[in-house]
Amino acid sequence: MAQRVTVIGGGFSGLTTAYYLLREGLEVRLLEREGRTGGLVGTRRTPEGLVETAANGILNSGRLEGMCREIGVPLEPPRRESRARYIWRGRPRRYPLTAAETVRMAAGLIGNFGRWGPRPEETIAAWGGRVLGQGATEYGLVTALGGIYAGDGGRLSASLILGPRTRAGEAEKPPRPSVRGTVAPRGGMQELIDGLTHWIEQAGARIEYHQRAEVDPDSPTVVCTSAREAADCLAPAAPAVAEALRRIEMLSLVTVTAFYAREAGDLPGFGCLFPRDQGFRARGVLFNDSIFEGRSGFRSEAWIFGGAHDPGIVDLDEAALGEVVARDRERMTGRTTAPLALYATRWPAALPHYDVTLERTLGAFPPLPPRVRLAGNYLGGIGLARILDRSARVAVGLAARLKGRPV
Repeated sequence: MAQRVTVIGGGFSGLTTAYYLLREGLEVRLLEREGRTGGLVGTRRTPEGLVETAANGILNSGRLEGMCREIGVPLEPPRRESRARYIWRGRPRRYPLTAAETVRMAAGLIGNFGRWGPRPEETIAAWGGRVLGQGATEYGLVTALGGIYAGDGGRLSASLILGPRTRAGEAEKPPRPSVRGTVAPRGGMQELIDGLTHWIEQAGARIEYHQRAEVDPDSPTVVCTSAREAADCLAPAAPAVAEALRRIEMLSLVTVTAFYAREAGDLPGFGCLFPRDQGFRARGVLFNDSIFEGRSGFRSEAWIFGGAHDPGIVDLDEAALGEVVARDRERMTGRTTAPLALYATRWPAALPHYDVTLERTLGAFPPLPPRVRLAGNYLGGIGLARILDRSARVAVGLAARLKGRPV
């Protein structure tokens, strides 16, 4: 009889962990505290078009393509015009650095050749200043990583974000994808969640909703929740682990998807990021209708707020959020066009701050019970592609231990 593993959490991490555990021949029981799977990831269908509640796509990989073929979810590449990505520096620029800043960056890279690696507890801002120079750091590195991690560049850990990554637990490197870059199901990311959920159930897993769970240290378990929820689950069985998880700072995010009538001056491309000194409250904006086909017949923009520098944004009501979007959009476009519709999604305490404190916490992490594993976005990567990789490693490694194979 196959051994059963309990997976706690039915977000993207929990679903993909369950998928790989099932492929390893193990039985799976998945516990989800909400009434749906997917966690942050989801798609709302509105009269104006699709609204993504979190990620609008996922970085493609051979692993992702293989999984999506098996679960029957076709992936589509982005539109060609989405290759244009902007950083605002007085105006939207494909390349935001001056000639002098470019020379300084090149000189720093050459002068530090062989010493590019981050130092322990070195921040992104400090690493960038040492290697790239101030301009490239402020208007390139910190802005780009702020758009991904929503963190404070003066606190983000260079080691966690730029350090080497391992593939422990993998017998071989996954194949290269057929399409590079970000991909998504045509009908939005909800199709990926629904496809995974259906495949897992068809493979024999039991999904139990509205369940709050505690870890049984004697039962094979993978905790695939946020750091705070993982701490609650683990407190009785592993109090030292729970205490470490509670030290992880969690950041709040807000996305506001706004639809407008199309205008001749609409900027095509993937989106635009805003350095902190440029007068915007938003961290950035995505041009949804330019990224993937079929998202909307209107101009669709997803404005992203919050993170380390703006925790209070999550408390604003719909009207106040609309005013913030209107101000930032007028600064970006020079227009005062009223939106056809606005849809806000708030995620309090949703994203771990990849700061030096997290680096210290993970570097001195207490031991887990032997049959318990963690899989979450606080353990080495925020993007869905990184989470997918970790889910596979954790599942394969746990299956090997349970079956007595070398890990």
